[in-house]
Amino acid sequence: MTVTKPVAWQRIDVVTDVSKMADYVIGDVQGCYDALMALRKKINFNIDRDRLYFLGDLVNRGGQSLAVLRWVYARQANCQSVLGNHDLSLLYRYHLPKKRSKNAEFKAIFEAPDHTLLMNWLLHCPLIIDLPNALLSHAGLYPFWDFDTFKQRAAWAAQKLHRKPIKYLRNMYGDYPEAWQDDLNKVEQWRFIINSLTRMRFLDTAGGLNFTEKMATTKKPGLKPWFEYLPENHINKPLYFGHWSTLGLYQKGLVNGLDSGCVWGGALTAVRLDDQQVIQVS
Repeated sequence: MTVTKPVAWQRIDVVTDVSKMADYVIGDVQGCYDALMALRKKINFNIDRDRLYFLGDLVNRGGQSLAVLRWVYARQANCQSVLGNHDLSLLYRYHLPKKRSKNAEFKAIFEAPDHTLLMNWLLHCPLIIDLPNALLSHAGLYPFWDFDTFKQRAAWAAQKLHRKPIKYLRNMYGDYPEAWQDDLNKVEQWRFIINSLTRMRFLDTAGGLNFTEKMATTKKPGLKPWFEYLPENHINKPLYFGHWSTLGLYQKGLVNGLDSGCVWGGALTAVRLDDQQVIQVS
């Protein structure tokens, strides 16, 4: 009897052994497939029992974006990711072919025989993942919204993207509006939600998003990291985000930043959710 093994991009559906399950959150991979495989080996990932949650930016800059997408897609029964700004950039160029650049990694994805499957899967990735013991978002949690408002607006923005990707991706780029207003039109509201979920780092005292400051600290008056605005008791479980490589591994209270700059020569970081153990590979 001949057994045919699935190719890399075919889905692998499994029955998870819940009794021995371990859940891991993983920071920005950004096309670093070799590092992801090294991390997979270090945590002894078992597809029969474990689950991996990615904080977005699966693709771009690392040189192996297609391999990363295929690996996660094939294991989607046990792997899930939120959308990051680089993932949205890939979707933007896929759905708006005239906007495609000379990005070699994106070109390799678009020319792959399975690109339609991969792009459809990526399009339907959520903007946040709300687990019983963790909240996951690429850039963080906009601190001027209560938790229920945050979840409702993230779900609304994801729904708009899923239903009308060309319309909303065409209007995605832009720094306006800097702050939320109820009288913004739908496209402006959507853009603000996307920016807060995937690009946010520093905020001013009025809740305005700042996109010019990208280091771990700033001397610009009136700006603070978004998590310094989080009210006490705003969240009741650990919050995990990526996106901020210059901040590095950040853990304070319930706030955890896991983008440790793998694509820039740093580490790829995972946290095991049941005991908050940090696992890294360089």
